[in-house]
Amino acid sequence: MNEIKRFVKQNLQIILFVLCGVLAVAGILVFVFGASDSDGFLKVMFIVFGILLILLGLSLALLAVVVGSGEQANFFLYDSKLKSNISVDELNFDIVNKKMTFVMANLTSSASKVWTENVFEMENEIFEDGDDSFVPLVAYKILYDLFERSNEAIWQLYLAADDDIIDAIAAALDHNDDAELANAIKFLHENADGNYERTEKFLGDNKKYIQTKMVKYVKNNIDRF
Repeated sequence: MNEIKRFVKQNLQIILFVLCGVLAVAGILVFVFGASDSDGFLKVMFIVFGILLILLGLSLALLAVVVGSGEQANFFLYDSKLKSNISVDELNFDIVNKKMTFVMANLTSSASKVWTENVFEMENEIFEDGDDSFVPLVAYKILYDLFERSNEAIWQLYLAADDDIIDAIAAALDHNDDAELANAIKFLHENADGNYERTEKFLGDNKKYIQTKMVKYVKNNIDRF
């Protein structure tokens, strides 16, 4: 169902033009052949019905033109100040990170909950209808914030996190074919022994890597947002 919605969204103008053509042809056929083979009231009905089909087709054509001329706001590209989308080439980590901060705020009420609840299994508009567009980004954002924004309390929650939560983060990274980072995160948590310093150093050393992966993922999948 989600794939169908995405297809319709991306090809709405083409779909409208196709429907316009179908209705116009149907209207002409009804108008010409239906009316010519009928008499009296039935003939009038065929003429009216044919005209209505043609008019409906023209209305869809007009709607298609309007849809094509209007720019759809993209979640990552839309600039509220400019009131338009920026170019994909203008995307950088600051923009992506800011947008993902908004996503995380809608996904969970507290940053600490990502270590006590499996946010990937929560029913939320972020993952509505099984939409997996944000799955890898949420995982990268969790790891980025763990290094960049965490305090002692958060690190302790990370150390105490269930393996199921770590496995969910790793699976989300695998969703972007990032098995190397996924395996590293699982290994570090399994072998932490109550000490988070190795994980902290690893995330610090790979901060730029995580930033690059987030921006690249968004650019490669920009039509999904």
